[in-house]
Amino acid sequence: MDVAEIEAQIDPRQALAGLGYDETSEPQRVTGGWDTLLWRFGTPDGREHSLRVFILPTRQEIAWRERIALETCARAGLLAPRVEKVGEVEGLPALVLSWCPGLPILSFIEKKPWTLWRLGRLFGRTQAQLHAVTPPPEFVEKAPDDLLKRVPDDCADLVAHASSLKLSTSHFIHMDFHPINLVSDGTTVTGILDWSYAAAGDPRADLARTEITLLAAPIPPGPFRPLLNLARSLILRAWRSGYEELAGPMPDFRPLRAWAGATLLTEAELAVNRSGLWPTEEDVRKLRRMIDLWAREAGIRR
Repeated sequence: MDVAEIEAQIDPRQALAGLGYDETSEPQRVTGGWDTLLWRFGTPDGREHSLRVFILPTRQEIAWRERIALETCARAGLLAPRVEKVGEVEGLPALVLSWCPGLPILSFIEKKPWTLWRLGRLFGRTQAQLHAVTPPPEFVEKAPDDLLKRVPDDCADLVAHASSLKLSTSHFIHMDFHPINLVSDGTTVTGILDWSYAAAGDPRADLARTEITLLAAPIPPGPFRPLLNLARSLILRAWRSGYEELAGPMPDFRPLRAWAGATLLTEAELAVNRSGLWPTEEDVRKLRRMIDLWAREAGIRR
């Protein structure tokens, strides 16, 4: 069953009633997520929330990971959605979360390009803050294999190379940290979103994944797409500057670029040709070419 068929079976108001939210505003569909269906709604107390329904074949694992990660954020005082309800919708795992106000920092940069350096540094500082958090024991128990093996079957050589680098499992890492998943009011962070791939791991892995996402990930369609493509290198420099302000010099994550690219490839291949999402077959081919380049730079024979 494809995503459109799954969505057609879900009545969000009925789903919310089944989760204990009998009185809500009309749920509004929010598009753009690669692994969930998302609706935004309000309750009579004036608060806003989101309903996340997990749809990928690995949905049980992803939903579990998201819940554990968000509970860890709450304990650590990180600004992220709070888990309000755990349940099922049409047999699919679902979470009701608090809504983080603001816009993704990429949206601010699109509208006000002169904010790029300031918001890029905020982006980097925030990642340094989350790396300072102790990971939950549930993640530590699965580390590092659950993280290393999130690649296509034909990338086993990259897993072997990453395994040889003696990766730490003592840090809380996001593994999908990019400017769409950081929400801001334009000045401060109001929320870190989408923790479906969080793990106990090595900051080098998370930094490599962020760098290759900034370098190579497909950019959402829109009038500012050409500008954002040109701005990739400046965003990278701002991100590094902000991170190093709090954490000191970044560790050398270059040997992990190819492996990190393969984790992004796994997700991009699932998103190709799905309605409302933007990765294309050409984006996937381009990413594969870049993975081969990064592998050669790391001395990995493919």
